[in-house]
Amino acid sequence: MTHNTTTETVTATGELRHLNPADLVIDTNIRTEAEATLTSEFVDSIRDGVRQPILAVEVDGEVRVRDGQRRTLAARKNALASVPVYVVPVATDADDKALTIDRIVEQLASFQREGLRNRDRVAAIEQLALAGMSATKIAKATRTKKKDVDATLAVAKSATALELLDQGAGLTLEQSATLAAYDHDPEAQQWLLNAARSGRFEHQAKQLADNADERAELLSQVAAYAAEGIAAVTRQPLYNEAHKLDRLLTADGKAATIEDVPVDHRVAYVWADETESWTDAEGNAVAEDTIDWSLDDVFDDDAEPSEGLHDPRTLTRNVTREIETTWYVLRNDDLGFTERPYSYDTPSSATATADLSDDEKEARKQERRRVRVLNAASLTAREVRIEKLTAWLTRKTLPKGSAPTVAKFLATSMRAHHDMFGANSMQGNAAEIAATILGGDPADLIEQATTADRAQIIGLGIALASREAHMWKDAWRNAGDRHYPGSYVDARADYLHFLVEVTGYTLSDVEQVIAGDKQAADVPLD
Repeated sequence: MTHNTTTETVTATGELRHLNPADLVIDTNIRTEAEATLTSEFVDSIRDGVRQPILAVEVDGEVRVRDGQRRTLAARKNALASVPVYVVPVATDADDKALTIDRIVEQLASFQREGLRNRDRVAAIEQLALAGMSATKIAKATRTKKKDVDATLAVAKSATALELLDQGAGLTLEQSATLAAYDHDPEAQQWLLNAARSGRFEHQAKQLADNADERAELLSQVAAYAAEGIAAVTRQPLYNEAHKLDRLLTADGKAATIEDVPVDHRVAYVWADETESWTDAEGNAVAEDTIDWSLDDVFDDDAEPSEGLHDPRTLTRNVTREIETTWYVLRNDDLGFTERPYSYDTPSSATATADLSDDEKEARKQERRRVRVLNAASLTAREVRIEKLTAWLTRKTLPKGSAPTVAKFLATSMRAHHDMFGANSMQGNAAEIAATILGGDPADLIEQATTADRAQIIGLGIALASREAHMWKDAWRNAGDRHYPGSYVDARADYLHFLVEVTGYTLSDVEQVIAGDKQAADVPLD
């Protein structure tokens, strides 16, 4: 029997009724943990009655609770005879999808005031999409940015990302969506999580995106090994995890081969090796040492190569990628293997390839790889810095306590590095970078600045752009030589340390090398 003590028409679209909570139907709710959050304190708080009306709709004679799940449950526990319910009519021609959309949108609006688990919000947005709403319409209905809706829908498809939401992994919505895109690549997901903990998520994400084609080839080879029951990784194992096969000797003192290693002791480290070659307009091969590389960064069309050398601007660069495997051994002691000592020095580049041992050839190959990987990492790091600076420079005031450091940076830029302001090369144009990170022409922005603080930030942006213009992709190569002509080593290091101190930026591995905080040889290549 329905206990309807009073009926009041409140508006033209709904009415306030006082109903027995036992007769209410708790509708499907986006909040899934209502019972778990029904604390004794909450139940006691409504022992004398529900003050805020429960929101409900009436469908086919049933009054269904839309907003007020916990209040209804608590009222039942307190055996209340009636509770206030604001009942909103539903269009008689509404179909199931329309009812679902209406319910979820109402509940999302309600839970903007109250806590809602991230997983529940993701599921609610996904339900709206499944009910036929476009991302644009969902964004409008929920007063959310479309890019956030797109990210939420991406997260909804990933069991890993949803689990991390429940665990409180500390990822942003955008980072969670990026992680979700690598459900096919658990190794990459772990790299992203590790990078997030150290503040380098964006660096790792961009590296994965930039190397997508290469990574697909690596994963194909990993899958082939997995089909044979062989463990395979795409990041070099640490020394305490496995030992390199070519450094091991068998029990009888012979060089260990992969045939000596049982399958369950094998680890295949899969990596990509790229070689460069150049051809002229006629397709003829051109030797690297016959190219005038001084013209590689020159805008002057009239500049001529040195006598007997080729102009790199007229050549075609060809890249050949090969997927390599370096074998490692797990628990080599169980096999009776021992390590052999290194017995050679890294060869100079002048040594003829034919005169090199296999170990020396491998060392040279790895050195070429280091140059390629760190150059690419340098370019990726610039993209991240530009994005971070663009966001940071929108501020109206400097961070508290940073004024002395900023003043010193500006003064040093004008006195010791004034020539950097005019940088204009293929590796960096100071004027273009300034316009990018400041979001407009610096001259116009200075005119529009209404406060001294804002004008100072614009001036800082111009100085930062001058330093950024000299962050060449191979800046890491001479970072240890403070006297290297024209290298701007100190200026680059000061610039990166300034970003860390004032903007809270986190340096990537290659940036630590440029800043003089790490050696290039210590940077992992995966």
